[in-house]
Amino acid sequence: MDDPRHFLSKLHSKVVTRERLSLEDGLDLFRSPDVVKIGDLAQSVRRRLHGNTVYYSVNFHLNHTNVCDTRCYFCAFSRDAGDLGAYTLTVDEIETRVREALARWDINEVHIVGGHNPALRLDYYTEMIRRLRQIKKERAGTGEGKNVPLFIKAFSATEINGIAKREGLGIREVLEILKQAGLDSMPGGGAEIFSPEVRRKICPRKMSGEEWIAAHRTAHELGIPTNATMLYGHLENDHDCVEHMLKIRALQDETGGFQAFIPLPYCQPRSKSGPAALPRSVPGETSGYLDLKVLSIARLMLDNVPHVRVHGAATGLKLAQASLSFGVDDIGGTNLDEKIMRESGGANGEKSLSPADLVRYIENDGYTPCLTDSSYAGLQV
Repeated sequence: MDDPRHFLSKLHSKVVTRERLSLEDGLDLFRSPDVVKIGDLAQSVRRRLHGNTVYYSVNFHLNHTNVCDTRCYFCAFSRDAGDLGAYTLTVDEIETRVREALARWDINEVHIVGGHNPALRLDYYTEMIRRLRQIKKERAGTGEGKNVPLFIKAFSATEINGIAKREGLGIREVLEILKQAGLDSMPGGGAEIFSPEVRRKICPRKMSGEEWIAAHRTAHELGIPTNATMLYGHLENDHDCVEHMLKIRALQDETGGFQAFIPLPYCQPRSKSGPAALPRSVPGETSGYLDLKVLSIARLMLDNVPHVRVHGAATGLKLAQASLSFGVDDIGGTNLDEKIMRESGGANGEKSLSPADLVRYIENDGYTPCLTDSSYAGLQV
């Protein structure tokens, strides 16, 4: 790396002229200790794209099952069938929970992810989405929440991959069926880190990074927008992180289907329920310094992804608020009833936020809150 002052000056010039950053630029950003200047550069991009606006959603997390046959080594949420605490919600239970969430919180988005349960067939997932689509129609028909429609974001690429294998279908066929049932978009989970070497150590039973990319390409081709994530702070190195971002950027060049990028810090599980654990040398949690650096670098490297979102359930609320000055334009959602990150030791513990909490955090930092969902359409200020 060059003298840091020279490097950051050169990078500033690239950012101002909107010149795309390279792999080496990304590595230099990770090597630089000056997170404040990196954050300032990221913030200049964020203000150019979104001005003073910060987006948030009133979202309800529905984790329909924790039975999972991939049992990733970083996950405390998953269980084997028959384990103490293993569960799978029925479609009736799912419908009831969503209706209760609408009545209690007036949610505008349902975020559905769960374990890769080998006992669940495609008809379970399609019926779930159909029930939620019916609730969505009822909501629109009565005029309730008419300015805040219910958005259905469901099933990671790794879940879709499992469904396809169980049914003997292709991922495209499964996505077509789910879209017809009422699926609006897909979350970005399951990406973890694309490095094959690291992936073999942290999630050896999960689909490969290339397969994840292919699944999201297919979703985009079908008109299903998606998000992308990156799990960091475990066994990966700086090169792995930059390469991960570049692969997201390359697919976005091709399809334009990613709505947001959400970096997820590794959290040491509170309980070791998986088949093994990551080595003791892996820190239990990331530092705020690293969290802000990753978010800022993501904003600088992913010049074609509209939004960078912080996941407050993992980083903690104070860090999420600080990130709004480091390139982040989406503070995320209320994350009502979220279980996966919390069981894995997320910094926000068991607390769910109210919409008023999020608005207060945004306004106290000097920004203008804007209610949205994962489509970023039909926005309200």
